[in-house]
Amino acid sequence: MDPTVPVTKNPFSTFALNPLGVTFESQEAGEEIILLLRAHIVTLIPSIIVFVFLALLPVLILGILGFFGLSVANLLGPTQLLIVLVFWYMLVFAYGVYRFIFWYFNVYILTNERIIDFDFKGILHKQASYAKLQQIEDVSPKMIGFFSTFFNYGDVFVQTAGESPEFEFLKVPHPDEVATKILEEVRKEESEAPGEIL
Repeated sequence: MDPTVPVTKNPFSTFALNPLGVTFESQEAGEEIILLLRAHIVTLIPSIIVFVFLALLPVLILGILGFFGLSVANLLGPTQLLIVLVFWYMLVFAYGVYRFIFWYFNVYILTNERIIDFDFKGILHKQASYAKLQQIEDVSPKMIGFFSTFFNYGDVFVQTAGESPEFEFLKVPHPDEVATKILEEVRKEESEAPGEIL
């Protein structure tokens, strides 16, 4: 790889130019990842708020019951209370892990040959959609609202002539730059001879 080309080493990056050490199942010989995208980190804030609320809920309930002069010790013994709390915090932890995995594995990839949308639908279900660069007809970035503008993230809609007529890169950082990068790669692909990989 050319030493003047910027590379990204952070495995949690939401906007990774030429990410190091990243491959995918159907990657072809000579196919290089130009850009790897995830939803902007700001989009995790609602999940973090829910996670913190759920983690603090037992403390809030105990506080409210104590305020009204009620005691959990009257309802549950110490062992039962411990079992309930362990079960509750296992559920809260599972929720946190699921939300993180959902964010981490929902990725959009631009290579020198195609665009790929990996959708993680659940622990046992993932879906991948592909479109060759020469099938791309239009790329439209869109930022709506205060948070999108302030944190510079939005959606990129890619119209194609392939099986999937539209690809949606949702809540990605720097949508204008993403659209520009896609169009640059499309122009490079159009200038190549058929079957050539540069």
